[in-house]
Amino acid sequence: MQPFTPAFHLGTPHGVVAAFHLPDSPAPVDPAVLAELAPEEAAYAATLGGYVQVSFVGGRLALRAARRMVGAPLDAVLPDPRGTPVLSRGWVGSVSHKRTLAVAMVARDVEGTLGVDLEDLMPERQSVTDKVLRPEEVEAVSALPPHLVWNATVLRFSMKESIYKALDPFVRRYVGFHEASVRPSLEGTAEITLDLAQGEGPFAVEGRFQWLEGRVLTSVRIRRA
Repeated sequence: MQPFTPAFHLGTPHGVVAAFHLPDSPAPVDPAVLAELAPEEAAYAATLGGYVQVSFVGGRLALRAARRMVGAPLDAVLPDPRGTPVLSRGWVGSVSHKRTLAVAMVARDVEGTLGVDLEDLMPERQSVTDKVLRPEEVEAVSALPPHLVWNATVLRFSMKESIYKALDPFVRRYVGFHEASVRPSLEGTAEITLDLAQGEGPFAVEGRFQWLEGRVLTSVRIRRA
C-alpha cells in the first residue's frame, strides 16, 4: 500500500469519510506529497517532524478528499490553539489517525459539531478498563461473552474520544472519560449520556459506529439541546 494514497471512502449518516494510508515511518514527508496540500497547510507541515508531520499530512489529505466529495471549499484547514481543524463557515470536520491510516469526516454544520475517532482493536490492554469506563459501563461489558469484552471496551473508548472532539467547541477544556456514558446498540448507534464535571449544556448527542477490518470507527454529532 503506497503511503499517502487513498485507502477507502464511506458515506455515513454523520458525514462523508475519506481514509489515506500512512507510512509506518517517521521519515520527513516527500515535498511532492506536501505539494498536494494547500500552501498554508504545507508550510505548517514543514514546521513539524516525525510521526506528527506524517499524521498531519495524512489527515489533511483525507480532509481534502472528503471535502471534494461533498463540494466543500478546499481552502487551507489549520488547527486552532486546541488542535481542532477549523473548516470554512457552514462546514464541520474531524480527523483521526492510527499508525498506518488517517481518516477524516466532513459534513454540513446544520446538525451541530462533529467528532470522529479511529481505534485499533489489538493489542488488548485490559488495564485501561477502569480508567475509561464508568461503573455502569463496566457492568454492561462484563456481562458480555469473554470474546466480546475487549471490542466492547475499545468501542466505548473510541466513542468517548469522538465525544471529546465534538464537545470541545462548546466547552473548550479537557473532558474526562468518566464524564460520558455510552450504550451501543446492535444497529451501529449509541445512546450517550453526558455528566459534565462543570455542568455545561444541556446538549443533544448522537453517536454512531462501524467495524472495519481490525479497527472501529466512531463518530459523534453534538448540538445545544
